[in-house]
Amino acid sequence: MRPEESKELTARLERAAIFLLKHDIFRKPDDLARRFGLPVPVVRYWWRNVEDQTKEIIPDRDLTAKQSKMIRKATQVLESWEKVKRYRPECGAPLANGRRCKHNVVIRQPEGWDMGALADRCRMHGGASRRVRKKKQESDDD
Repeated sequence: MRPEESKELTARLERAAIFLLKHDIFRKPDDLARRFGLPVPVVRYWWRNVEDQTKEIIPDRDLTAKQSKMIRKATQVLESWEKVKRYRPECGAPLANGRRCKHNVVIRQPEGWDMGALADRCRMHGGASRRVRKKKQESDDD
């Protein structure tokens, strides 16, 4: 999974979580996070950064077909997180023997989810490192 795909996945998860919280399907961000296996600090952060935290409480009997479909789709997006967690792509870092690393990429710490939920490398090859990687630049010191 490329970083762009990881960011897009994280954005989809965020939209679905906020939708379910706004429609009072889950009362608190902690309940939603535990139900779908998401990191609790991440869901709290998403909910805290929403401009309008008002909830639209709609009784089940008053749900339209479109609203129930949206709720079902948001739930499916969040349930797919389990599959993403379980079936992560391979690291692919080149090894000394000429092969590529077959370990799964790492899930980032909650502080790093603004860059996407999944890193691009496994924990052995810098996926969980906290430092910022800088590209080497040729300096002209003449």
